[in-house]
Amino acid sequence: MKNLKFIHVADTHLGKTEFKLKEREEDFYKAFEQVIDFALEKKVDFVIHSGDLFDTARPPMRTVIFAINQINRLKEKEIPFFVIGGSHDIGAGESILSVLDAAGVLKNLSESRYYDGFNVNGEFVKDTYICGIYGKRANIREIYKNLKAKPKGKFNIFMFHHTISDINPRFADIEKSLLPKGFQYYAGGHWHGFFKTSYDKGIIVYPGSTEYCDLSEMKRDKEKYFVFYEDGDIKKIKIKTRGIKIFDLNDIEELPKGNGEIVILNFKKEVDRGKVFQIAKERGYLYPKIYINKEEKKIFVDSKSIPEIEREYLEKNGYNDKEIEIAKYILRVLGEKLKPNELEVKEKNVIKFLEENS
Repeated sequence: MKNLKFIHVADTHLGKTEFKLKEREEDFYKAFEQVIDFALEKKVDFVIHSGDLFDTARPPMRTVIFAINQINRLKEKEIPFFVIGGSHDIGAGESILSVLDAAGVLKNLSESRYYDGFNVNGEFVKDTYICGIYGKRANIREIYKNLKAKPKGKFNIFMFHHTISDINPRFADIEKSLLPKGFQYYAGGHWHGFFKTSYDKGIIVYPGSTEYCDLSEMKRDKEKYFVFYEDGDIKKIKIKTRGIKIFDLNDIEELPKGNGEIVILNFKKEVDRGKVFQIAKERGYLYPKIYINKEEKKIFVDSKSIPEIEREYLEKNGYNDKEIEIAKYILRVLGEKLKPNELEVKEKNVIKFLEENS
């Protein structure tokens, strides 16, 4: 659509503190600030966020204040900010998104006045209609099959926070065919890499996360983006992120100097992890992640219990005893069949366990 400019961003995960480093928390803030700067520079009509604005439904107060200050920069220029709740935003109880919506900072299209389980309503910005559904996981295919979401404008945007089958058939939340038809732009979230495909008469776009959220992303994605839609063109806008370097080494002395990057180190033999960490820091890296790539050993499962198999697998992949206990606790929780009213209690227990064992 001509004479239409907007930003599509997702999975900003504000408040995330990877490796328990303050610098990593700041990296996520800096990435978000770049999105706001660009939106103001281009004088866009609006910004849409496809879920996981925050890394948790109850983020630290400093994170909330940061988000308010940044989004208010848009509000001062009359640029509305639309969001849906992602899998991290919604949690087991109330979300901070509801508070920010009530305060008029942003418009949360997951609120009950827009979405009541099947009926979807939205907002207009001039001739553009925007609506969406939050990143709920339970019974999501059934919800999409019964979803009543219809285009109402000259240009129509449907926001969602689920992985479609075109990206990963094995781990997809929904088949692409379950998305409502008739929209020109399907604004996806939850998948942390950039992805674009056609659907019906429109396009599906995932901008990906704005910063590296885990090591798999660091290995997979060379760059991070948000999307700028301008007069029908989809433009990937590169975000300046924390640098990532990967080295295969025989000895830590082979490591070249760095400049604040996260470095992934693959060794073919056992090393003194303390020494590796110290040297990596001395040579200018923010944080080293160490892997020992020994010859693969098979795990034989005959006559072994599930806990024994889990422990052997985790030990094989370099986890220490404390990390293994945390992993096994989380696996036990995931394996429980909980009723809805038990979820919040269980969430608090998990958080308490992690705090006591971190």
